[in-house]
Amino acid sequence: MLVIGRLIRQTEINTIRRGDSMKLLGIDVSSYQGKPDWKKVSKTVEVAILRVHQKTGIDTSFEHNYKGATRNGVLVGVYKYSYAKTVAEAEKEADAVLAVLNNRHLDFPVFYDLEWDKQAALGKAAIASIAKAFLNKITKAGYKAGIYCNTNWYKNILDTKTLNYDYWIASYPYKDNGTVQERLKPSAGIGWQYSSKGTVEGISGPVDMNLFYTDYKLDKNNNSAESIPVTTTKTLWEKCAELMAAQTGYMEKATEAMLDDKTANAGSANYTKYARDVNSWGQPGCQGKPWCAEYQFWIDVLTFGLKKALAHMGGGFYNCEEITKHAKANGTWHKEPKLGALVIFRNGSHIERVTKVTITEIYTNGGNTSRTDKNVVIANGGMVCDKVYSRNCKDIDGYVWIDYETTADAASTATAKKLSKVRKFVGRVIANECLNVRSWAGTDNPKIKKYPVLNRNDLVDVCDTIEDSENEDWYYVRIANKYYGFVCAEYIARQ
Repeated sequence: MLVIGRLIRQTEINTIRRGDSMKLLGIDVSSYQGKPDWKKVSKTVEVAILRVHQKTGIDTSFEHNYKGATRNGVLVGVYKYSYAKTVAEAEKEADAVLAVLNNRHLDFPVFYDLEWDKQAALGKAAIASIAKAFLNKITKAGYKAGIYCNTNWYKNILDTKTLNYDYWIASYPYKDNGTVQERLKPSAGIGWQYSSKGTVEGISGPVDMNLFYTDYKLDKNNNSAESIPVTTTKTLWEKCAELMAAQTGYMEKATEAMLDDKTANAGSANYTKYARDVNSWGQPGCQGKPWCAEYQFWIDVLTFGLKKALAHMGGGFYNCEEITKHAKANGTWHKEPKLGALVIFRNGSHIERVTKVTITEIYTNGGNTSRTDKNVVIANGGMVCDKVYSRNCKDIDGYVWIDYETTADAASTATAKKLSKVRKFVGRVIANECLNVRSWAGTDNPKIKKYPVLNRNDLVDVCDTIEDSENEDWYYVRIANKYYGFVCAEYIARQ
């Protein structure tokens, strides 16, 4: 593999992050790159293919690279440059790789690096036998296997019909300047090595740059791998991004009239369709109040479903400070940005969602703000806008990371819309201690913030009944004629 090179330009990172075009930005490294600082590398790199073994033995940087990459959330695969001229030599190379891996987890395949000129002279049939010998041993050990080669090898030297594996193909110009040259993109393959002249923060010297078009999921018990497209992330993130794009330009209303129109009845009274819909889901909407957090909750519910949106933002989604507290308590609060994360500003005075991350900037979409120049935070500004901030902007408190690789739970939203708000009977709290009022049925859901607990003998309006995930009954109740929440039915007696 080539290891000479220079700058990867910021504009390239802008265009190839996972959320923008569903490509994974990757590098491949070996002892030539020394000992990278993987915490820094992980800020921009999503996949690392590590040289696992060289002609003289284990790559001297492999253990450092494997530990550093995996501990910092970088997806990991490995490669082995082949010097085999016979099937027996290929099998020995496979044994050497497996001995180093020692059943450890990989996210990406073991790639067999086929580019040695002395192999090219052997002919297609011999090369196919050598490759199969190596790759069969790898797959029998439970790993996904693939082939790395350049475009000449792929088109002219390898028998690709016989070697039916995932291909990672190198293709870049003679005057390689570190940028993506779309005209050179291979027509096949799950990965494209587009440059040998990149630099990445955390790595001293040049590094090969790659785009990968396939994500891999591994069975952690046996390391068996199945190649799958990046569809789960794509589906949820693209759904979220499309929702935000459709809302951009929405203006708050002077009254509760024409809430669904983007610009009609515009005013400064903080009336929105977002508060109306949140109320319809059985949650405490804040009609007529600042709505930046409520807008993000609305986006989250339509992306993930009500229950998961509550898990992301807590019962105080209408209050940015409460969202921060909830994230810190649940381990989702971070100082570094991530695509799709919620970003909190000015000690909890405003919230937006990250739509793009570069080395120096974040791009966002937010509600209840205004169009401004870079780094200008506007809270209670009156519309949905796209914004941009420096990553070191002094007004950024931190980020709430959200997992877009999960599955949506739209059923909870549909159920919420069916819940009645009409009183069926008056109930009295019979719990010996305080009774928690939850944002959804089940003890794993956060408490509502406006009225988080009830005391023994308090009276509530019981409006509906719903089962939690363990088939226990919960009442949907109204408190003080205006607050709605869920309480365990066991602790409510009919008055």
